[in-house]
Amino acid sequence: MTVGEKIQYYRKKSGLSQEELGQKMFVSRQTVSLWEMDKTLPTVDNLIRLKEIFLISIDDMLSETEPIEENKNEPKEAYFFKYEKSDLQEVFKKACFPLIKRAIIFTLACIVLFIFFAAAEAPDVMLGLLLGYFLIGVISHIKGYFAYGKVWKSSENKILQSTYSYEIFDGYFILNISKNQEITRTLKIYFDDIEKIQSFGNYLVLQIAGQSYIIKKDALIPESTFITFCNNTPNKVEAKKPKDKFKTISILLFVLSICTIFGALMGVAILSGINQAMTENMWIFFLFLPVPIVSIVFGFYLKKKGYKYKKNVIVGVIMAALLCICGSFTFIFSDIYSHSDEPIVNAEQMLDIDIPEHSRINTRDWTKGTQSVPRGYIYSTSDIYFDNTAVEQFEKDLPSDTKWISDIPNDMVGVTSYFCDIQTSDYYIIYNKETGEFNKLPSESGTYVFINILYNAESNTMKLVEYQIEYTK
Repeated sequence: MTVGEKIQYYRKKSGLSQEELGQKMFVSRQTVSLWEMDKTLPTVDNLIRLKEIFLISIDDMLSETEPIEENKNEPKEAYFFKYEKSDLQEVFKKACFPLIKRAIIFTLACIVLFIFFAAAEAPDVMLGLLLGYFLIGVISHIKGYFAYGKVWKSSENKILQSTYSYEIFDGYFILNISKNQEITRTLKIYFDDIEKIQSFGNYLVLQIAGQSYIIKKDALIPESTFITFCNNTPNKVEAKKPKDKFKTISILLFVLSICTIFGALMGVAILSGINQAMTENMWIFFLFLPVPIVSIVFGFYLKKKGYKYKKNVIVGVIMAALLCICGSFTFIFSDIYSHSDEPIVNAEQMLDIDIPEHSRINTRDWTKGTQSVPRGYIYSTSDIYFDNTAVEQFEKDLPSDTKWISDIPNDMVGVTSYFCDIQTSDYYIIYNKETGEFNKLPSESGTYVFINILYNAESNTMKLVEYQIEYTK
């Protein structure tokens, strides 16, 4: 018997049409037809897939001997199953538990990260990105749950309308699937070809070549071969498939791709805690870009090999896009902040004050573009950061320096800058550039330019704001 005749024989024995076999093989119906007519031969990868589908060895496929019909007259055990809807509902609930468990773990992980970033006073944009990622994850888990339910529902009617008989021999069993007392499909399944066994209460679910088959435990005899097989192969009962280097790498890249966004966020948070320049630190996202790119490339490689690993391509594209968008913030907003000491020098000279040696200054020119600040017109803002040792003497002198006030009078709140936070700041200066007065209201109505300085002793930070405001006496 030729290879083509063997393919046709086992295809019909499995109850598959040429179209159905082609779909399982990721080839066209015409390709299957050419194989069966011996006009072309399957590749090595295709032979491996045929082996998995027909549950035979490659040697049996390539040998010229006739297929051996098994002697089914004296099976060691025989079982007959007809399932009720309650049976399938119980199995479905148990099978969905891992999906729900993963969703709970994902939610808890996001909550922990959110609390961590909030406690570290991470910028709002980082908290927003984490929240967006959480929402995407929630939608993905919900979609996965309903997709699983939809697949289960689609096969539920077929299972309820069919009967399943198992005849067990040494090393294998014959499964006959019948509908309306007519056998529609016969499968010869070797026990070694069982990929995994899931135990759900009174049920065993066998995973074979991507298909699931349910066996009722209470119908099995105590010394059943199924029970013996479960006891002798705990790795399969624990839902672990035989090791596959492709699958292991695929899962690893999938998980690492998802984790890149968290790693990048943590990297930005850590570096921003050092130099207080969150936007400029967003380039760190690009450092994690190779991981999703490798996942995309590997996904296409697996597709070429005949595996269904589209998840690597999908998650790789999504994560790569997010990393590129976030990383580009460094270049898009690179001209927003300057780090020159000029604002400090000008303030010291104009106000005749001493500002401690700073570790970082971020100055933004608000005159570029349209402003959306609700009060006054902002010229510039400077966020200045100090080390603890640098401000020790400065903080001691503040209470006795008449230019600094610890409370802003109610009547002066209207001439402070929009950025003046009376909740967190400890000392203030409100300087009128037009009159040269400190912490006083103008004597006449008009347009005035002020310098507002705020100092927070707890965080060792100072904010310097130059702005114009309309004052009505």
